[in-house]
Amino acid sequence: MNRKQLILSALVAAVVTPAASASASTYRNLCMAAASQCTYTGPDAPVLAAEVCLSRAGVITLKDQTCAADTRGYFVEHGEVVDPQTGEVAAYIPLDDRCGEAGMCSKAPPPGDSQEMPICCFYNSSGVEVCVNGNTCGGTLWFCHDGVSNDDGTVTCFQSEQYG
Repeated sequence: MNRKQLILSALVAAVVTPAASASASTYRNLCMAAASQCTYTGPDAPVLAAEVCLSRAGVITLKDQTCAADTRGYFVEHGEVVDPQTGEVAAYIPLDDRCGEAGMCSKAPPPGDSQEMPICCFYNSSGVEVCVNGNTCGGTLWFCHDGVSNDDGTVTCFQSEQYG
């Protein structure tokens, strides 16, 4: 191979080869492997993209060189360091915003007791979509910025100020 071909080959390889991603890790994703250790949040969850250690007590800390013998290593895509001194981490599972799509939420002003919550929406036997507070209904998970739990167990999600 002459010099021009070698340079051209190297240039093509550099352009075609994807750069190593910040999420590339040899560890399993914590929120996929142990979702109960993560908090559901809206779509704007901060990106941490770091290797962490999960203790048997459920404490998540940034991985230093290695994880201690009584901990297990994982990767956290979304999260934040909540205690810089100990390296404790809060891990998040970002959900799409229920009100991000037209017609999905009530346009009335939210009542004073509305709160942020993950909701699970599914179609009942009558074909009506029902949304409930929580994440274990077997339907589609969404995040509701201004939700109210109703007496029948369903949730009404109100369109937040962010959508005008």
